Amino acid sequence: MTHALLLLQRLAYARILCEFHRQRQVHGGGAMSPPEAVIACRRLRSCEANWEHCRTELVDSPLAAAVRVARALHLQRMLGSAAARLAPWNDRSDLASSPPSHLFEWVSHDYERLELAELEDAMTPEETALYAQSLESLLR
Repeated sequence: MTHALLLLQRLAYARILCEFHRQRQVHGGGAMSPPEAVIACRRLRSCEANWEHCRTELVDSPLAAAVRVARALHLQRMLGSAAARLAPWNDRSDLASSPPSHLFEWVSHDYERLELAELEDAMTPEETALYAQSLESLLR
């Protein structure tokens, strides 16, 4: 289970990094050297392949549910810290003049929300019940 969660975290980071670099190019917020973009994309492809291999091993495994719930709880914690991470910035700011850290945090936040929504939508009724109980414990 730990291995699967680490792979999911690496995959999330790789996706965020690729999108961060893409956004910097689109909005002209900073020169990105081509090697950074190439490395980020290569890392994403590698992470996707590693996760796909792990995911196929989890099919029909009782660990699959535990991984989904644990990942969703982690994302809930991350979204819970969003106010502190994003407080100094306004999402209506011009991205071209935003510091790279600002852009990175907003891209991360967007991906965290998207991944959590996808996980919650894919949960079985049993997983949803476990998730709700775990969330309740987390919020106490």
